[in-house]
Amino acid sequence: MYSIPSYFILYLKIMLTDKIPVFWSLIFPLILAFVFGSRLDFTENSFLSFLALFWGYILLSIYVNGIGLQLARMREHGLMKTYIMISGSKIGCILALVLVQLVFAAVSLTVFTTILMLVFGYFSPLTLLLAYLVLLLSIPLAFASIALMMLPEKISSMSTLINIVMYPLFLFANSQPDRWYSYLNPFYVMKTLGLAVSEHVTGASLLILTVVLVVYLLLGLFSVKRFNLMSLLTR
Repeated sequence: MYSIPSYFILYLKIMLTDKIPVFWSLIFPLILAFVFGSRLDFTENSFLSFLALFWGYILLSIYVNGIGLQLARMREHGLMKTYIMISGSKIGCILALVLVQLVFAAVSLTVFTTILMLVFGYFSPLTLLLAYLVLLLSIPLAFASIALMMLPEKISSMSTLINIVMYPLFLFANSQPDRWYSYLNPFYVMKTLGLAVSEHVTGASLLILTVVLVVYLLLGLFSVKRFNLMSLLTR
């Protein structure tokens, strides 16, 4: 585990030089929130529900692009194999990337939530704490995003398709019924998680949510164990 701090610094420097994640994980959600929010007459509860939906988008965007697709990109160009050969452990390499993205997620949630609270007039430090709690509880989905490395497609194909699919799934999550099959949509999972934290979800839905999060965590751990280090470009 001694390699984690070194890789954390490396990944942090890489992330700071790339402006695209900032757009997809912060600027784009802010634009959407202003477009949709300007048409709504909020109460305190409906504002929290509105925030919860966008928290889910921000976190999933970071997990998918910053962890899953980033690891796939590193593998495709042979960097993953090189890093692991140097450190001797894939766990440290992966954990460092996850930690960097969690830090980025915390910053994004802070900026996004603070701006919306000020603009719509519902400022409360408790709301920020709820956002951080959602972040902590969503860690299973961060690890589940590693499953993207198991797909046989190249990163150039996966990245475009996945980011195109994410937007309609995000919109669909807001109108899905509270049924078990709705949890197949990760955006619905994140929305329900946000509502659960703000005490708007109880009983059977909370139990289903807990089971789903455990499944996502197991999927992530399985993916870490089974992913192939060979670059797709050299096969």
